[in-house]
Amino acid sequence: MNLQNLRVFLKVAEFEHVTRAAEELHLSQPAVTKSVQSLEQELGLALIERQGRRIALTHAGRVLRSYARQLFELEREMEDAIEALRDVEGGEVTMAANRYSGAYLLPPVVSRFRARYPQVILHISILTSYEIMQNVLNWKLDFGLVEGEPGQLPPGIEVTASTYDEMILIVAPSHPWSKQGEVPISALGEVELIMREQGSVVRDIIERELRKHGVELHSLFTLTDNEAVKQMVINGVGAAIVSSLSVQRELRRGELVQVPVLGLNLRPPLSLIQRADRQLSRAAEAFCAMLRMSLLRRQTLPGRTPDELARDA
Repeated sequence: MNLQNLRVFLKVAEFEHVTRAAEELHLSQPAVTKSVQSLEQELGLALIERQGRRIALTHAGRVLRSYARQLFELEREMEDAIEALRDVEGGEVTMAANRYSGAYLLPPVVSRFRARYPQVILHISILTSYEIMQNVLNWKLDFGLVEGEPGQLPPGIEVTASTYDEMILIVAPSHPWSKQGEVPISALGEVELIMREQGSVVRDIIERELRKHGVELHSLFTLTDNEAVKQMVINGVGAAIVSSLSVQRELRRGELVQVPVLGLNLRPPLSLIQRADRQLSRAAEAFCAMLRMSLLRRQTLPGRTPDELARDA
């Protein structure tokens, strides 16, 4: 099989668009079309079909795309391994994290890694946990950080480290609850809270847990951005339940107050995952080691902030 034609096909399959694939490969559109047609003739199978300006993969095209991803990922791993023999500080790392860990846990770890390995190229995406799992399975990511119970992950994925996020109740210092010390879980059903939008992972976790205690939440209003939720609470608009990862600085500065809720236990698992059969490059393994240490320290020292944990990793 002509590997160059296969490489061109994979780019077309990823974009599902010949023109965009041509631009990415710095080839002309006719050259890309010819490569795909040559591959189809070699295999004796139709791989794509046109749907207006876009293309769609046939069943044979989808099967070939899956194997092509694995083939070229193995090629990249081989190149990384050879490069590692020349320069242990070189290579690339491709990973993704969910919104909260990507915004609040990952940055200090990345900063420390970059300081130690400045020549390693990092490719980091912020995706949903489902998207991360699919991209890990499809060989697009070396590893990823996802929320969810480890036992519910799909076959083929292994957890190499885990910790827990914690959802906490926050109010402004001027709020009556800030001086109360502790509130019963039933109190959450008697007030209106600032909430994330319906369908968000955070809201689903909160509502599912509180239903177990017979508590129904009432939203003052909903927001689609966590920073907006924090600013509303800081300005005394109301109370909210948020990820502890997202409010460490505000709690430390005294802009927000955490209110303990008697009987509330919201600790969604956060896991570092990769394909069980994937051999990480030395660069990726170095990043994973630093990230695993950060997760471990967060689990054993829950009072520390992400910045403090990363500095000690």
